[in-house]
Amino acid sequence: MSTLRMAGLAALLAFPATALAAQNCAAPAKPTLPVNGAILSSAELDAAADMVTNYSKSSRAYQACLDQIISTPTKYSREEWRTALKAYNAAAPGVEEVWGNYQKLSEDWVSAHLVKAQANKK
Repeated sequence: MSTLRMAGLAALLAFPATALAAQNCAAPAKPTLPVNGAILSSAELDAAADMVTNYSKSSRAYQACLDQIISTPTKYSREEWRTALKAYNAAAPGVEEVWGNYQKLSEDWVSAHLVKAQANKK
């Protein structure tokens, strides 16, 4: 598990999360993407793209929920506000990581299919 993820988990455990629960702010689960894009079919690559897009949309909704807590600090305890702020800051790198993983899959897929297309031309 990455250091950043571990730090985020530790922060969430260290402070009460009642504000997050009260607002129904639920962090989306990261999608499990295939590892090797070169062996994927186009339908499988499309499915991976859909998973990443849905995760990104869910993450934005999660951050919007957290933003409601962050933007009204007088409604929540200091600990609840800090928890929301830490969760908000931890969400963006997760989305970047997932998109980066998809980008690698896509590049591997394109490279593999270019090789196949060139071999078929010969």
